Amino acid sequence: MQLPERSKRFEWNFNTLVVVGGLSFATAANIAVAAISWNDTKRDIQDIQDKLKSETDRGIKADIDLNKAVADIAPLTFQTTRAIEGVAENKKGIEASNARIDRVVESLGGKLDTAIESINKVATRVEVLSSKLDDAQTRANKTLWRTPIMRP
Repeated sequence: MQLPERSKRFEWNFNTLVVVGGLSFATAANIAVAAISWNDTKRDIQDIQDKLKSETDRGIKADIDLNKAVADIAPLTFQTTRAIEGVAENKKGIEASNARIDRVVESLGGKLDTAIESINKVATRVEVLSSKLDDAQTRANKTLWRTPIMRP
């Protein structure tokens, strides 16, 4: 018995179909996995770029706010310095007022001492005069009673 001759054309049998189908499925699955991974990678890259852009925008806004704050430092420093100078001027004015008040009090105190001394001298003189008047009145009364009564 002789085996039939093989034809020159490619023959498809079940094993060939299974192997070719398996390889095709594996290739399609690999392509799908690669496409999904690529898509996820692109989405991750886009998310990172968006975050970077938002952080950069926020950083620019923060820089702008920081620049504004730094620009406000000079006027605030000037205002603080001016307020301190005003307080120093007020302190000098208060010290000058206190010195004037001290001079007035000393002057007034000296004048009050002089006035008290004058009043004391006047009081002493009044007492002396009062005692002289009292003495004069009692003498007059005594002489009045001692003089003889003369009738015309």
